[in-house]
Order: sequence, then C-alpha cells, then structure tokens
Amino acid sequence: MAKKNLLELKKALEEEREALLKGAIESVLKTASYKARLVEKIREEGLSEEDRELLEEVLRLNERNKALIEAGLSFVEEAFHILSRAMRPETTYGGEAPEGARLISREA
Repeated sequence: MAKKNLLELKKALEEEREALLKGAIESVLKTASYKARLVEKIREEGLSEEDRELLEEVLRLNERNKALIEAGLSFVEEAFHILSRAMRPETTYGGEAPEGARLISREA
C-alpha cells in the first residue's frame, strides 16, 4: 500500500513542479496539503526495502521543487527590497528633496 501512496506522491510532486513553473500559487497550496496527507499515510503504513528506490526518487523531486520555491522567494524578496528603497525619499532624492519634489504615496 505504501508503494501506491509513494506513486501518488511522485505524481503530486510532478504536478507541483508544473504549477510552480506556471506561477499557479493556488494549485501549489492545494498540492501541499494533499502531499502532507500522503506523507502521513506513508508514515502510518511504513516502508519496505522494495520502496527505497521510489522513495529516493520522491525525495529528489521534492528537493527540486524546494529549489524552485527558494528561487522564487529570493526573487520576490529582492524585488521587495528594491521597491522599498525606491519608496524612501532619502534614497530617491538624497538627504534633502529638490525644490518641488515630493512623495505622493508610499502605498503600492
């Protein structure tokens, strides 16, 4: 039975990868809860020696998806920092704003 759930987990990881590449966040979140349920089922059933190769493949897929998530998060954090610096008048204009220059809104 664990093999069936491992195969389902592998499929879910492949679907998650596609969703990550497309930027389909809702799909990624839905897949995450499904993966958690599958992992719990696998834990309850236990793994046999026969399952080891499939488990290693599942772990590789999970690491690949983790790297995609980390890369996406890094991009978002960098964009946030750039935008945050741009919204500070002292960064945009230096210590004093030139005559007539003003910040209209800090909200994006």
